[in-house]
Amino acid sequence: MSLYNNIAESLSSSGLLGSIRSGLNAALGGVTDSATQALGGGKLAQTVVGMGKSAAVNAGMNAVNKHIPIQAQRAINVGAGAVGDLMNGDWNSAGLRVLDSGLLNELLPGFGGGVASQVAYWGAATPLLGGISASEAKRIYDQVRNERLAKKNLWLLEVTSRLGGGGMNMPDRFNLFATEVEYAPFIVAGDKHRVGGAVIDAVQGAEPVELRMTTLDDQAGSLKKWFAAHHGAAAPRDGTVGVPDSFAITIRVVHSFITAESNRGGYEDIGLFRPVNLDVSLSRREDGLQEVQMTFSQLDTFMRP
Repeated sequence: MSLYNNIAESLSSSGLLGSIRSGLNAALGGVTDSATQALGGGKLAQTVVGMGKSAAVNAGMNAVNKHIPIQAQRAINVGAGAVGDLMNGDWNSAGLRVLDSGLLNELLPGFGGGVASQVAYWGAATPLLGGISASEAKRIYDQVRNERLAKKNLWLLEVTSRLGGGGMNMPDRFNLFATEVEYAPFIVAGDKHRVGGAVIDAVQGAEPVELRMTTLDDQAGSLKKWFAAHHGAAAPRDGTVGVPDSFAITIRVVHSFITAESNRGGYEDIGLFRPVNLDVSLSRREDGLQEVQMTFSQLDTFMRP
């Protein structure tokens, strides 16, 4: 294997023509030395013998170029270099050497150079992509694409109560007419107490939820009448107040799904609320649908529907 290693190393470093030139020079070295001594060993003899040696080497190189096409020589050089890389255990360099040579492009048009350029593109960090490689950007994109993100315009609203034995319930109408719902489902109240140079956080407990709902209404004012009935049950005109069981409103909001049948485990909030206020805006300057803003406040936070 030593002769093979020497040949592979010579081809890898000098190429085919360089290796042949070195071999001819080495082979003619002994002959030129003998010829120089036979001619007396002077400078004239060295010059004459050197010219003959150069002519012989050039003749050998011309013969190689004549019988071995340049493409074959390039393939031999690339193959020898790749073999040298493999002998050294450098598989990456061997593969890139073949790709960069363009030899595969001759066998499969557009393959060799294309693969090499694609490898360089997908593996290099790009400022346009935030300093990451194209392959990393694709991985992040695939990760986001595979997620089913929640959409803010997809939600289910259910509003019911026990007022009138449940005879005033119209959950389908609320879900159909509601355009916006805003609320903060988790509110934790607390105080900060200074102790020396530090601050201690003292949690006091959960705060009731305020829920704001914007809906449309029909010409009969069905939703406004519904709200007025619950307002009257909570705070009658005679100055008394009602019991929560009579005016408590159960509000359920399901995220990401618009019907109970299509719900596949979506996040939901549900609680008991009382009516707070109703806002109505009328204008003869605008030909649009009437919007009604309803505000509800959560009842005792320890109570559940």
